[in-house]
Amino acid sequence: MKPSRDKTDPVDELANQLCPAAKQLAALQERANALGMFTNERELLACPRCGLEDDVNTSGQLLTCREPNLGQDTGLRFKEITGGHFICPSCGQIVPEPPGANLNCHLDATDS
Repeated sequence: MKPSRDKTDPVDELANQLCPAAKQLAALQERANALGMFTNERELLACPRCGLEDDVNTSGQLLTCREPNLGQDTGLRFKEITGGHFICPSCGQIVPEPPGANLNCHLDATDS
């Protein structure tokens, strides 16, 4: 029988190295959200009833607008009411998140 060696599993070692960076990234994402920036946690939304739609300006700020005034923020924001469903702040229409959304991994900055 061979003597056992204290080897660290490479996957565990990599996870231990990535964990602090992941927590920092999650904290930055929370700060960006608090500043009104779009952090790609969901797809951009568009209301089929009234035409209100999400957009992102060149500074990364989330805004909502309507044609023909694209790029002019109305100040309204879609609110999530259930997983993947949002309510339009203008007309009350329930707007489902487009297909392909929620494929990102989310981290909580407070997780250990």
